[in-house]
Amino acid sequence: MSTSVIIWVLISVSFTTYFIVSMIYKKMGINNLQTALMVSNGLRLLNLKHILGIVLFGILFYIIIPELRFLVDSVIIPKLHILFIFFGIIFLCVFLSKHSANKYQHENTFKSHYNFSNAWVYFIIRFAFLLCYEFFFRGVLLFKFLESTSLPIAIVYGTLLYVLIHIFDSRKEIIGAIPFGVVLYLFTYLTNSIWYAFFIHLSLSAVYEISVFYCLTFNKYVS
Repeated sequence: MSTSVIIWVLISVSFTTYFIVSMIYKKMGINNLQTALMVSNGLRLLNLKHILGIVLFGILFYIIIPELRFLVDSVIIPKLHILFIFFGIIFLCVFLSKHSANKYQHENTFKSHYNFSNAWVYFIIRFAFLLCYEFFFRGVLLFKFLESTSLPIAIVYGTLLYVLIHIFDSRKEIIGAIPFGVVLYLFTYLTNSIWYAFFIHLSLSAVYEISVFYCLTFNKYVS
């Protein structure tokens, strides 16, 4: 069995494993931070899921595909117009996340039994997971697809898998994963680095989740 076939088998196994785990978590009612904070041991279980993702999407493929390590190990400053677009998207992501977080805070009256001090462990694991997540979807998948097809087709294949892994999320997140995924693939291809995709994803996720964590935990002591 060739190395390429082995890598594709491992890609399939990793993706399928995480997909099945996500399905199980959905049935348990723990598919995101909001739901995890409302369930006993929910945050711990969500941390375990993210740690699994770190291993399956990041550590495993960083070890077995050394030729793609440059995507993580190096950061190249892109052309000025790409850099402007990058910061524009960052600003847009922060704005949209803050708007969604404010809407959630106004509509939510539930207070979690967790404390805001629990946030440190969660966000360290969460951010590491996002980095590994981007390495797998925007790095491993994109460049492995590019070995046998064109850039547009590779982005289509990768985006379809990206949408599929979000199938247990809300309808809005599933639809949003399509343009968001395309943008992240293009940035990775144009910069030869996953760091730009990571920071875009981080700006969308961190602002919203930190606000939600604060709303459901720390806020209960000052209300």
